[in-house]
Amino acid sequence: MSDLDWIRKWANYYPEKTAIVDLDTKISYSYKKLHHYSTSIVQYLGKFYKEGDRIAVLAEQSTFMVALAVACQRLGLILVPLNYRLSHGEIVVLLKDCAPSLIIYSELYESKILLSKDSYWCLSQIAFIDECKKEEVSENDLKIKFNIREDLPLFLFYTSGTTSAPKGVLYTNKMLFWNSLNTSMQLELTSRDCTVNVLPPYHTSGWNIFVMPLLHNGGTLYMLKKFEAADVLQALEEYKATVFIGLPTILQMMARDRTFNETDLSSLRYIITGGEFVTKGSIQFWKEKKNVFIRPGYGLTEAGPSLTSLHPDAALEKSDSIGKPNFYVELDIRDAQGNSLEDNKIGELCVSGNIVTSGYWNNSVATKQKIRNGWLYTGDLALRDEDGFYYIKGRIDDMFISGGENIYPQEIEQILNRHPKIEKAIVLPVPHDVWGKVGAAFIKTKEKSLPIEDIEIYLKDKLARYKYPKHYLFIEEFPTTSVGKISRKELLSKLEKTLS
Repeated sequence: MSDLDWIRKWANYYPEKTAIVDLDTKISYSYKKLHHYSTSIVQYLGKFYKEGDRIAVLAEQSTFMVALAVACQRLGLILVPLNYRLSHGEIVVLLKDCAPSLIIYSELYESKILLSKDSYWCLSQIAFIDECKKEEVSENDLKIKFNIREDLPLFLFYTSGTTSAPKGVLYTNKMLFWNSLNTSMQLELTSRDCTVNVLPPYHTSGWNIFVMPLLHNGGTLYMLKKFEAADVLQALEEYKATVFIGLPTILQMMARDRTFNETDLSSLRYIITGGEFVTKGSIQFWKEKKNVFIRPGYGLTEAGPSLTSLHPDAALEKSDSIGKPNFYVELDIRDAQGNSLEDNKIGELCVSGNIVTSGYWNNSVATKQKIRNGWLYTGDLALRDEDGFYYIKGRIDDMFISGGENIYPQEIEQILNRHPKIEKAIVLPVPHDVWGKVGAAFIKTKEKSLPIEDIEIYLKDKLARYKYPKHYLFIEEFPTTSVGKISRKELLSKLEKTLS
């Protein structure tokens, strides 16, 4: 499938079109220059490594990372972007699991790689990024067509491991293509579109929401290595970005920045968000303040990640929803026995299609547990309403039984988040001597004082009494994980300290 070599195609069709602008260095790469760059990396890697070898990388998202991914795809190598926010010990665990033939690192993270070389018994080579940029490239090299097999993995993404040890998810060329097609159709992407990317490379969203789909369409990427609200707002305005992705926490930080009101975001068609619940208030805020549509969606490392999208026409009426399935995705809601459920019944969300992973690296047990008869069992609880809109109700692991009753934390969160004085609420289960488990609400308020009695008066006609949280903890900011999601582990630790 040489047609998957999108960079070579665009370098031939529209060579001087800007592909990537590195905003940290101000260096711009046309599709021709990016093709040249990736070909030089092919020349370097092709001398030493063979199809199926893993190439681990400890570096931030950049033009180099994109060129490296293109080179790995051409050679059939598997790129393993490591989370540079992990400790040295955590990184060693991942390295021993994926057994890379090469680690490439940036100078910034040299200490994490070189701290104890004896840990890297699996390695044949360690290389600094600059070592991969020295190969000479001829015109004949630039004309080579590579046989890119759709079944081969391009990426190995490690899940965050919040409930278990991290697992390596194989992301294939087939997934890359169909996800890009889904994204492009649902969001109407063309070569005229551009984005500012601030997401890290160790998460599928940092590649497969906009980076790869825009390169597929001949669009333009403006890359920032780290998120700073003011810098992102400035870049969105200066480069007239048409689309953007940011987790809800990122959008909140941007909205609170002192430059927000003066920033011109009139070029933005959509902001895509997900990973956490997006409040109706947030959707209304961005529409009223900036005339920008927030489009919640749903995806996961094992599938997509562009699985659903909420169209702007339904954004306020169905603000709790993740939308409807994208074009080449099948969704189903199933009970514990694997039977399909009717509308408005809560069950496990299952996914089928060419956007589902072929499995977990070195973990056939987990693969068989999660993928059955062509369906990925996501572990997410969801329901589908009579209009075909899907709603996430939490994780199966998050659902808890209190006094014999099933309780879904996200149902409580959604109601709390509609309170006019609450900016954000998260509900988690905690042990209880009598009821087994009860809910604990972590709340960030819009005002300094919000009595618990006022919250429970508000809940009176909206929620059964047994679903009320039994603990409340008011916090100034929500702690986040390395990918910007709210850290539940840290929240529970805060509660423990409060109760002890």
